[in-house]
Amino acid sequence: MRRLIVGVDPGVTVGLAVLSLDGHPLYIESRRGWSLSDIVRRISELGEPTLISSDVSPASEFLEQLSHKLNAVLYEPLISMGADEKRQIAKEYAAVYGLKLKNNHEIDALAAAVKAYKHYERKFENIKARIKDLPLKVPAEDVKDLIVRGYSLKRAIQYLQGTDKFKPSVVSRRPIPREERLKGLIEELQKRLARERKRLKAMQEANRKLRAKIRALEAEVKSFKEMVKEMRSRQSIEIRREREYSLLLDELEEARAKIREYSMKLEEYKRRFDEMRRLRELQSKGRLILLKPIEAFTERGLRKAFRLYGIRAGDSVLLLDSSGGGAATAEELARRGIKIVVTKGQMSHNALEVFERYMIPVVSYSDIRVEWIEGLPYVNPEDLREAVRRSEEKKALMAYRQLKAILEDHRKGIFSEI
Repeated sequence: MRRLIVGVDPGVTVGLAVLSLDGHPLYIESRRGWSLSDIVRRISELGEPTLISSDVSPASEFLEQLSHKLNAVLYEPLISMGADEKRQIAKEYAAVYGLKLKNNHEIDALAAAVKAYKHYERKFENIKARIKDLPLKVPAEDVKDLIVRGYSLKRAIQYLQGTDKFKPSVVSRRPIPREERLKGLIEELQKRLARERKRLKAMQEANRKLRAKIRALEAEVKSFKEMVKEMRSRQSIEIRREREYSLLLDELEEARAKIREYSMKLEEYKRRFDEMRRLRELQSKGRLILLKPIEAFTERGLRKAFRLYGIRAGDSVLLLDSSGGGAATAEELARRGIKIVVTKGQMSHNALEVFERYMIPVVSYSDIRVEWIEGLPYVNPEDLREAVRRSEEKKALMAYRQLKAILEDHRKGIFSEI
């Protein structure tokens, strides 16, 4: 069986690091809720542990139970390892073997295992060298295991060669003599003191470099301040120029906006002018007739229309609201000599009689197609004449029916007298 050094970080999440007795990594893992029986089973699959190592002193009860179940020696440092020490040991070891540690539990477990290996490293190397010269070879790992359990080198070799039948006892924690413990404690403190001195020296060197860097940065800052002062002077000039340039750009943009606005208005005026010219041309050719609009069929409405549109003889008009007109307003409009009346809405009977007397046709707005151009109503002369013709035919038909009705009534009266 392969002999093992097992570092354990107990807790809710258990860290486990397994090394060979030569100090090579075999297994590093951490799991939440890892039970004692599962840890025992996992370690047993890897080999037979010689050392169960703790990173604190005294070791926890969990590690004592684990070392007892695995028949391994429980190693605990003379002084509990600090966080910096554990990180440093684990970092250096992981760098040598290219390991990636996932969390602090694996770091603590690995530091504990490496600490135990370092404690026995010199003794293990001495054993390995002395076994080479033996005529009868014995397994070096078994000799190391027995040495850890308290055997002398001679007795361990005799036991493994079969000359000493005494079986090694189960040892979970080898008692350390007071003198050896004090000696080890002094060595451990000296190592820690050396590490702290080395760390202090490194910090002092880092401090010296930082101070030098601060001085260099202060000089650089001073130089930058001078540059900033000079740049601000130049920038103030540039800012004034930029401000003036910005004002000019604003004025230019405002001028461009006005040009666009005037251009749009000009295009609109051109369009309207072209439209008016087209209308004048159509009117001159007799293809369009302007229906001069009258907003209200009242005296006030007529005066306004006369003033705005200069209604005169031969014009055709459009009554936008014919509901208010009577005989007087119709008479005033008829005396102007208008040619045709187009009406919106129902006109009074008295007004209609006046227009009939003056032989002015009255056409409904809905009977013709009126085109509004520039706010004025225009109509095709042919459409207007057709509407007048239909209106006259309708009037003639109504007159015929009225006359026929009168004759029928008269005939009925004669027959009744007979």
